[in-house]
Amino acid sequence: MPSTIMQAFRTLILVLFFTTPLFSQTFTVSGKVVDGNNSPLSFVTVLLFTEGASSAIAGASTDDKGNFIFNNIKEANYTLAFSFVGYQTKHQDFSVSADQNLGVIVLDRVPEVLDETVIAIKRPTIVKESGKLIFNVENTSLSTGTTLELLTKTPGVLVIQDQITIKGTPTVIFINGKRVYLSAAEVASLLKNVDASVIKSVEVITNPSAKYDAEAGSILNIITTRAISVGYKGSLSGRYEQATYPKYNIGTSHFYKNNWVNLYAGYSFSPRKEFKDQHDDIRFFNTDGSVKSVWDTDFTRTTKSYVHQGNVIADFTIDKKNSISVSSNIFVSPNKQFNNTVFAEIFNGQQQLDSTFTTVSDLENDQYNLSFSGEYKTVVDPKGTSLTTTVNYILYDDKQDQDVSTNYFLPNGDFIRNNSFLTEALQESDIITAAVDISVPLTSATFDAGTKYSNIDTKSSLDFFDTENNTVQFNAVLSDEFIYEESIYAAYLNFSKEWEKWEMAIGLRSEFTSVNGDSRSLGEVNTQEYLDFFPSLSVQHTINDKNTLGLSYARHIQRPRYQSLNPFKYFLNENNFNGGNPTLVPAIDDKITLSYNYKSKWFFDLYYHHTEDVLSLLRFQDNENLIMRTVDANLIENFQYSLDIVHVSSPTPWWYLSMYTSAFYFENEFFALESEEEKFSNDTFGLYAQVYNGISFTKDRTFSGDITAVYLSDFIYGSYDYGNQFSLSFSVRKSFWDNTASISAGINDVFDTYNVPVTSRYYNQDNTYFAQPESRLYRVSFKYTFGNSRLRDNNRNSKPEETGRLEKN
Repeated sequence: MPSTIMQAFRTLILVLFFTTPLFSQTFTVSGKVVDGNNSPLSFVTVLLFTEGASSAIAGASTDDKGNFIFNNIKEANYTLAFSFVGYQTKHQDFSVSADQNLGVIVLDRVPEVLDETVIAIKRPTIVKESGKLIFNVENTSLSTGTTLELLTKTPGVLVIQDQITIKGTPTVIFINGKRVYLSAAEVASLLKNVDASVIKSVEVITNPSAKYDAEAGSILNIITTRAISVGYKGSLSGRYEQATYPKYNIGTSHFYKNNWVNLYAGYSFSPRKEFKDQHDDIRFFNTDGSVKSVWDTDFTRTTKSYVHQGNVIADFTIDKKNSISVSSNIFVSPNKQFNNTVFAEIFNGQQQLDSTFTTVSDLENDQYNLSFSGEYKTVVDPKGTSLTTTVNYILYDDKQDQDVSTNYFLPNGDFIRNNSFLTEALQESDIITAAVDISVPLTSATFDAGTKYSNIDTKSSLDFFDTENNTVQFNAVLSDEFIYEESIYAAYLNFSKEWEKWEMAIGLRSEFTSVNGDSRSLGEVNTQEYLDFFPSLSVQHTINDKNTLGLSYARHIQRPRYQSLNPFKYFLNENNFNGGNPTLVPAIDDKITLSYNYKSKWFFDLYYHHTEDVLSLLRFQDNENLIMRTVDANLIENFQYSLDIVHVSSPTPWWYLSMYTSAFYFENEFFALESEEEKFSNDTFGLYAQVYNGISFTKDRTFSGDITAVYLSDFIYGSYDYGNQFSLSFSVRKSFWDNTASISAGINDVFDTYNVPVTSRYYNQDNTYFAQPESRLYRVSFKYTFGNSRLRDNNRNSKPEETGRLEKN
């Protein structure tokens, strides 16, 4: 996209920001809820829906006198839903054109009252908004297994070897609006150990507002359940999974709420044993282009882990205008063991066996992540203007020891030589963030502004020892120490407005970044200071009841993972290693989207996405020294065109159908470091498709199931080309014991077809690998809940954003 067009969009944003008028009013809606004897009912849940919508836009609870009130309600048609344990749920439709008092609402008792928590199985639904897709899954057949498995069934989300992306775009994970400050590996581990039954919905946000960090180009916001009523609720859950090896998860959570405090405590323990098989083929070349050597390698890895996760949350209501929240999260993974074996056959250019080698590599990892968060919120005026102050502190520690031994043999099996070494690596990170946000409700509009400061201080060390001939000798050349410090100062403005048939959101974020990285072996290698601006704009027009048109633009930044900047090497053997790159610079991307909505059943998004200095992984073979290395690198640029189509419907009362398709063109360009040619471009046309079918086997929906199919063709990442991927999964769920318990069973990737070969082939580079982690998985889970049936906990993850960069993807 030419720079003049981008500049025009930025100019349009500033013009709209200063010229948008204010048109509409807001009103209050109130009423009183009583029982059949005209006695007031307190703590009744009251949810407000726009007419025809499946998701509530606001909620309240009745007070001691049965009264409820909603403020700042705009003119429209609405539905209220009243629910309370022991009473039949009641719905009431009404219109708002002035302050509205609905009078007395009478709730009727059900024939039998349950004292325990009720689990009502529902169908998942999709709600498409401007720049956002909301996947509601609470108490559906999908709310079983792990949250990571749930994401594989979320429209538009790709999970490839535990890497979570939105169609290949780097994705930031949020939980309840709080960014998860964990590495990609830790995020996958976290979500594998969070039961999907606590998930209310998943928001796929492709156009975040200026309120989010500029790095958040696309967001997955995982919403857990919220507090509604008073009392105590608890749960016990267990899950058994079988792939090559069995895996287990047990967990418990407890929640108490009264009028001034919400207390939550949760703990889970997950022992897992996982297996991965990988086959590699590498063709090394002579300078004249002829084949020099062919390496045929089989790699296996068995991983054992014992993850403990826990969190404690306390929300205190001081008065109607002031509240305080404190929380702590813990992730502990002690003595995680990787047992790697490699067997390789080396052929000469005439395809004759030249030699073989075997490598045994044992790696032990100890890791913990502690996070503490505090938040104070106050309402400063009668209009509802709120001021929120948030402080976070994260302590991260990662210790890793690796022992590698390789034996080389002649074709007849005679021993040639041994190469062995060990490494001891340590990473310690301290992260501090502080933010102040203000939200000002206006007439049919909202103005948000805020500032944020974050400081990241990480120290890493690697000690390398040669261990040949049963002696241990320190190798100073291959040892290193890396110190990295980063400070970010940010401020943002965001304005959203609704009038007549128009909706608009406009924002501007500014971030100043100071970076300093020092390597003992390389010296000062990364010193940067830069100021950048990140505008965003979203406009939506409702043409009529059936047609809605939208346009959005956003500019974002992606910063390198801390571990990607670390120059340390991780060895598969002496000829194959991964290494960081301390000279990495941030990537900047621009995205324009044109959207169309027909009857809220068909959704079309056409977009163009361009990124400069893309952060990626590149795999290079050194043909002269027969070395394969995988490095973090900045691509020159990357761009894509895409047409996305989403369809949702209920063909029958017992069948819910959703389809998500994306036809795309990807192209990137990077420096070919090991080739005579300076640059190489990789491109592809491709198709992503997902079809979900939810089926209710009984009228009361206590027995339901789902079938999900996912297909991805011709995908690229850096120099890698992925083959066609397909996955078919299904599960069933049954509730019993008066709906206080549920049991679920299912199979992921029934045909074991989701893993595919990956190829990097250009100029003098020709290498392929086929990684096969456990994909087909059988699962059975059980959950029992007890306590107040109307109570939803305040479980959430409040880890701040910077932990997402602790390790590379």
